[in-house]
Amino acid sequence: MNKKSLMLTVILLAIPLISISPAKAITKEPYWDHVEFDVFDFPSKLWYADDIMHIKDMHWSGSYEGTLADDGTFDVWFEHLSLNLKTGKGTYSGKWLITIPGQGTLAGSARGKLTVTGPLSGTTSGTYIGTDCTGSFEGIKKVGPYTLWYEMDPVTGWFIQAELDATGTIIYP
Repeated sequence: MNKKSLMLTVILLAIPLISISPAKAITKEPYWDHVEFDVFDFPSKLWYADDIMHIKDMHWSGSYEGTLADDGTFDVWFEHLSLNLKTGKGTYSGKWLITIPGQGTLAGSARGKLTVTGPLSGTTSGTYIGTDCTGSFEGIKKVGPYTLWYEMDPVTGWFIQAELDATGTIIYP
């Protein structure tokens, strides 16, 4: 190989390295939030198949406080929830949205397991991920586990109280 060919090869190999910008530093920090739900909308669909109860499109809303702000709102839409009425165990998946007035929103998805712990109460636990953010939260991602506790009205059989606690990691660009 002659010198000109070798030099041209080295230059062609070096161009991509020169054009690559240095990696942006990201910041990872612990994350937490606490939500107290006070709105429990009825689902769009509820049905039973054998001993399994199914719920589709149920919305809850409540107050948010946590790493991002002391005051905001939290909405969750349970896309599908199934509960085995004999075992008291089930699963669910959903979408969520945190809105911080004047700052923006964070949205994502969650999935988890449901356990009925008493005739009118229960807990859920699962994982969440949030990647769709607006305003001053653009580019932020958050992931981690959460637990949710709920209580139901003995007369109506509908939710009267629920609280969610999440921890995890928030990643800033």
